[in-house]
Amino acid sequence: MPSTQPNHRRPAAAQRDSATQAAQSVTASLLHTKSMMEQELSRVSNLSSTIEEDGALLTNAKNEHVGLGGTMKGARGTLNKLKRQDVRDAFVLRLAIIFYWMAVAYVLWTRIKIPFLP
Repeated sequence: MPSTQPNHRRPAAAQRDSATQAAQSVTASLLHTKSMMEQELSRVSNLSSTIEEDGALLTNAKNEHVGLGGTMKGARGTLNKLKRQDVRDAFVLRLAIIFYWMAVAYVLWTRIKIPFLP
C-alpha cells in the first residue's frame, strides 16, 4: 500500500500544477488584454480631445468668417465707389485733353493764321 499513496498524490499534484499553470496563463492573458484596453482607451481619449480642439478651431474660424462678411460688403461698396470715381476721372481727363488741343488750335488760328484752318 505505501506505493499506492504516492500514485494518488501525484495525479492530484499534477492536476494542481496544470490548474496553476492554466490560472497563470489566464491571468497573463487577462493582464495583456487589460494593457491593450488601457492603450486603446488612451488613444481614443487623445483622439477625442483632438477632435474637440479641431471643432473649437473650426467654430472660431467660422465666427471670424461670419464677422468678416460685413467687412467684405463694406469693402465691396467702397471698391465700387472707387471704380465709378475712376471712370469719372478718366472722362474729365479726356475732356481736359480735348479742351487743351482746342485751345492750342485756336491760338494757332488766331495768331498765326494757318491757311488750312478756316
